[in-house]
Amino acid sequence: MDAAGPDAITPGRRFVLTVGLMLATGLQFMDGTVVAIVLNHMQGSLSATRDQISWVATAYLVTAAMFMPLAGWLAGYIGRRRMLLFGVLVYGILSAICGLTESLEQLIPVRVVLGLCGAILVPLSQAAMLDIYPREKHGIALGLWGVATTLGPAIAPLMAGYMAEVYSWRYAFYAVMPFGFVSFLIMLPLLPEGERQERRFDFLGFFLLTLSVGALQLMINRGEREDWFDSAEIIVYAALSIAGIYMFIVHTSFAKQPFLNLTLLRNKNYLAGLMLVALSGPTQFATVLIMPILVQVVYGYPIMTTGIIMAPRGFATIISMAMAGWLTTRMDTRVLMIFGFLILVASNYAVAVFGTEVGMWDVIIASFGQGFGMGFTMVPLSAIAYSTLTPTQRPEAAALFNLTRGMSGAMAVALLIAVLTRSSQVTRSDLVGFVTPLREVLRDPTTSILWNIESLRGLAALDNELSRQALLVAFQNSFLIMVAVPIMGIVLTLMLGKQRTS
Repeated sequence: MDAAGPDAITPGRRFVLTVGLMLATGLQFMDGTVVAIVLNHMQGSLSATRDQISWVATAYLVTAAMFMPLAGWLAGYIGRRRMLLFGVLVYGILSAICGLTESLEQLIPVRVVLGLCGAILVPLSQAAMLDIYPREKHGIALGLWGVATTLGPAIAPLMAGYMAEVYSWRYAFYAVMPFGFVSFLIMLPLLPEGERQERRFDFLGFFLLTLSVGALQLMINRGEREDWFDSAEIIVYAALSIAGIYMFIVHTSFAKQPFLNLTLLRNKNYLAGLMLVALSGPTQFATVLIMPILVQVVYGYPIMTTGIIMAPRGFATIISMAMAGWLTTRMDTRVLMIFGFLILVASNYAVAVFGTEVGMWDVIIASFGQGFGMGFTMVPLSAIAYSTLTPTQRPEAAALFNLTRGMSGAMAVALLIAVLTRSSQVTRSDLVGFVTPLREVLRDPTTSILWNIESLRGLAALDNELSRQALLVAFQNSFLIMVAVPIMGIVLTLMLGKQRTS
């Protein structure tokens, strides 16, 4: 199918294509949530250790990060239409194969290939969404695309949790397959070819960037587990990442046709968008990860209840993204972003001051606020980033944009996990120093029965309470960091000139 401008696409065709592209986008975000939910079930079924089973997620994330920059070149050389159709079809098939594997040795290679497909789907679906909408409706297009990134995480916890509990973890992967097939059937007759810009493949530039990104992702994923720079493995990853990015910059500066199009970074709007998405990535990924841990470990909610009370976050993001997409053409986008960042500051601070006991509605309101604020930041900053790019630049720009968001989110997750681990250890050590027979609380009749330090049961109960309170303090420290991130976003937004996408 030849390339068709947005004016040549009828409203009905655009609507159906939007559904297909949203499904394609949601596949990767759905997969990540499914893996997080069923990982414990997989560990027992495949007779793997905690370190071994973590490679189910690591293999996918590292591969997707390494090859995402390649999506732009593939779209220009092979064609965006062919790559998207190939990606969604193979993704659906491989999701089912994940459920069929009988060992970790069979599963890991499948996850690697699945990561290759995921590297294609996210940037190319975003570029295609922009191409089928007129420029004045790009805010709406980005809002709808953003909805797809949150719809998967909103639905997948309930779907995967139910499948794993009632049937098996394998059925959680089977359930992903139909979404890929429906997306393929929608796009096959309707998806136009994007504008192509063929250029010579810069193998050395690709190798150096892939080496740097892959080593950095491995360092982030395994750093806390291997005790960071006390481990030779992590030192090697860090050295490879630094050397790779340095050599890539030098090579790209002198290459006639570099792998990364440097003209993208000369575009002030796009560069501002990259800086802002680097601050929004932590909010999107880190809080999504640590909020369920807080709710389950500290407050003792079961997994299904956790899924139910966290679901409003996804729906809040959907609502705010739809609103932001409509408002970007009607007002200064800086106002929308500052509004979103302020909501994130308030929501993260609310979690940071949670006490030892918290009601379900407190968690729901805070989680809803996090999702609502995120939608008001992501859509406007995406609109700013793509507002002055040509259609031929969008696939490569989308790949770098989403890579930046993913890597910043991964680094934030690693930082917060480190803060949680170290802070809880230090706080627990401090609290233990206050446990003496002279403490009034331990002599109080109402607590001495439960925390009787003269009995093993009482000591165990006291030890559990100390660990819980130490972990609560660690979570409070983590969310205070997540208060500082959107404040930095507000400062950076105020430094921008007036922005309007219309």
